[in-house]
Amino acid sequence: MIYLDPEKIHPGVDGVWHHTRLTCVPSPGDPITMLCGILAAAEFEQVDRRDTHGVPRTCWNCDYLYRHEHGIDIWPGHPAVPSRSAPHPRNRP
Repeated sequence: MIYLDPEKIHPGVDGVWHHTRLTCVPSPGDPITMLCGILAAAEFEQVDRRDTHGVPRTCWNCDYLYRHEHGIDIWPGHPAVPSRSAPHPRNRP
């Protein structure tokens, strides 16, 4: 038996790691909405194939929202810190 913690799943979409609010492990093809608002279908691959599409990057909008929701410090220079004139990361295109 293999147990997966849905809170530890970080979907990779087009070479970018995201955060999401999963309550259960999705089945292949299930839609998943990332914290930043991107929608993707669940797929599963072996971890040794994760670099086949290039080195994964962090979705800074997801990172910012995750930190905010979990009370984790957000440093002043964080790439997704909204400026006074910029929209909140959740509302960015």
